[in-house]
Amino acid sequence: MSEHTPNPVLVRAMTGFFWAMAASALAFWVGGVVWPGGLRGLIAALGPGLVAGFGALHIPAAIAGILLWQWQRHGMPARRRVLLEAATAYFGLAVVLSIFLNFLLVTSLDSVVSPAMPPSGG
Repeated sequence: MSEHTPNPVLVRAMTGFFWAMAASALAFWVGGVVWPGGLRGLIAALGPGLVAGFGALHIPAAIAGILLWQWQRHGMPARRRVLLEAATAYFGLAVVLSIFLNFLLVTSLDSVVSPAMPPSGG
């Protein structure tokens, strides 16, 4: 059985999206270092909605990175492949960490809110 060959237009679109996200993530973290007020000041300047949207786009960026690695790693120069792998690892770890921190937040809030709330029902 032959390996799946993706549509070249899809690969170009995913490549553009992935590298735009990688450049944006790098700019965000560098901006957090040089921006007055650090990351808090940068997030306040960008707005929490934009930052949340950017954070949500880490999920498709991680998926695109995995697919691009699967489809293109054999034909890529070593340096570009390492950049792809590092950026994919960053996006994947950011997603896993955010899910874990969300879980911790929800469970800790549940333990705080549940005792204060009367049981509902008949």
